[in-house]
Amino acid sequence: MLESKDTQFSLSPEGKILWQQKIGSPLPGEAVASLKKGAHVLQPELEIIENDLTKDADSQKLANRLKHWLNDHIKSILEPLVLLGIEAGQGKDDPVSLIVKKVYDHCGILPRADLEDEIAKLDNDMRVALRAKKIRLGPLLAFMPDLNKPAAVKLKAMLWSIDHDKALPADVPADGIVSVRLEQENPDRAYYQVIGYPVYGGRAVRIDMLDRVVSSIYDNAEKGRFRARHEMAEWLGSTIEDLYKVLEDLGHKKISDPAETKEEAKEDKSEEKIGQTEPSAADATEKEKPAEADEVEAKDKPQIKPELAEFALKRGKAYKKSSQGKGGFKHKKKPDQQNHANKGKKGTKHNKDKKKQQDRGPRVISFEAERKEEDSPFAILQNLEIKNKK
Repeated sequence: MLESKDTQFSLSPEGKILWQQKIGSPLPGEAVASLKKGAHVLQPELEIIENDLTKDADSQKLANRLKHWLNDHIKSILEPLVLLGIEAGQGKDDPVSLIVKKVYDHCGILPRADLEDEIAKLDNDMRVALRAKKIRLGPLLAFMPDLNKPAAVKLKAMLWSIDHDKALPADVPADGIVSVRLEQENPDRAYYQVIGYPVYGGRAVRIDMLDRVVSSIYDNAEKGRFRARHEMAEWLGSTIEDLYKVLEDLGHKKISDPAETKEEAKEDKSEEKIGQTEPSAADATEKEKPAEADEVEAKDKPQIKPELAEFALKRGKAYKKSSQGKGGFKHKKKPDQQNHANKGKKGTKHNKDKKKQQDRGPRVISFEAERKEEDSPFAILQNLEIKNKK
């Protein structure tokens, strides 16, 4: 076993290291060690399982061999996070290093609010350095997009469960799914956040899709409001109703819903028809209309998606940014202030118009002289004939 290839070892969902004696066999093999809590979530200890495969081996050498394989296995799947751990151990106190340490300690994802002091000190070069380390500072959470892969999600779920004495195998969303509705009444939010599926509105939502929704909200908000979009539900892989629950759990308040207004109007209309005894001519014509005609008309009409609900934006730092942007509470200059400010500036409309006038060349002014009837050639000839007759 000490001379075995790495491919002969594997890690089971139950947190056990398996060894397959036959090289190339598709079977997982037998358990030779189990993982237990260590100094860090990503640094578990292992315990040799006593059986026929391990009883004759040097326990210390076997432990070292298995530990070496385990470290390589974790690094191969969670490499960006493992590299952060190496840098975090250097003890630097610059903003980038402090963010790196916090992100590592939280297994690659934590609320942005926990990093605000460090983020405020970042310059452009520091932000570039963070991106190079695969860290994204989202509007809601700081996270590592490379850890959204199914293998990384499963491994983090196992390691976190071992570190917190939770039962194995860990419950994880299906491979590649963007969100899943949770049946339990009080899900472990810390666990789902660690594996990259924060819980909002009763759904575990993959962090990259949640980040896309949150970014879209603040990009399209106007005057402290925004309207839900059908793309958001598509990004979350959810119904419109579940989308609303997620948005409300994020802290946004629904203030109007066209669907509810339309439903209320239908109810009012149906109540009015209760007192009617005779059908109108329009109703009779509608009844005579064949069902096939309705189907043809429905196919010909373009499918227009209904307008979704409007929400009041959650107030906070992101709210302040959006209110100063598109359609926000930006101070507008008066016309006379704008004209004064534009004087002497290149590229303004006033200066462009002035330049166009200068480039037009010399002006040519033409006018037509006033004509009198007695000066016409016909009038002169007529006068000459009269004089000759005299």
